[in-house]
Amino acid sequence: MDPRKRTHLVHELMQEAHLMMGTLEKAMEGERSEERHPARHGTPHPRGLYSLEDEHKAWGKILRALTEMQTDLEQIEQAEHQRIER
Repeated sequence: MDPRKRTHLVHELMQEAHLMMGTLEKAMEGERSEERHPARHGTPHPRGLYSLEDEHKAWGKILRALTEMQTDLEQIEQAEHQRIER
């Protein structure tokens, strides 16, 4: 696979992780707002086993791993270019 394509794929996944984290942050803000101002009906929203915070943390973990992967791929690409130049 072309080194640029590998880097591009990782970059796209990083963008997705950023997008998901932003979406989850907005959802968590909404959840906190609802907790401060409960609905008039008095029906609390059930919290699942896997909370928004858990999902946000998971996306953060994925983003950190992708960032490390991107760094490694850049180093590999440099090494490949050096080999080609020889």
